[in-house]
Amino acid sequence: MVFEMEMEMEVEEKSMVRAILEDVKVLKGKVEGVEGMLETLVEIYTDVFYEVKEDYLKKLEKIRKEGDFETFSGIADLRRLIEED
Repeated sequence: MVFEMEMEMEVEEKSMVRAILEDVKVLKGKVEGVEGMLETLVEIYTDVFYEVKEDYLKKLEKIRKEGDFETFSGIADLRRLIEED
C-alpha cells in the first residue's frame, strides 16, 4: 500500500512537471513575441530623432522632376534589362 502511494505521488509529480514545462514553453513564446515588439518600438523611437538634410530633399525632388525613369511591367522585364548589360 505504501508502495502504491509512492507510485501515485510519482505519477502526480511527473504530471505536474509536464504541466510546468508546457507553461514554460508558452511563456518562452510570449517573451520572444514581446522581445520582437520591443525591438520594433526601439527602432521606431530611434528613427524619430533622425532628420533629413534639406539639401538631400532638394536633390531627391530634382531627380524626381528631371530624372529619366523606366517603367517595367514586372520583375522579368527588369531582369532582362539587367542581364542584357
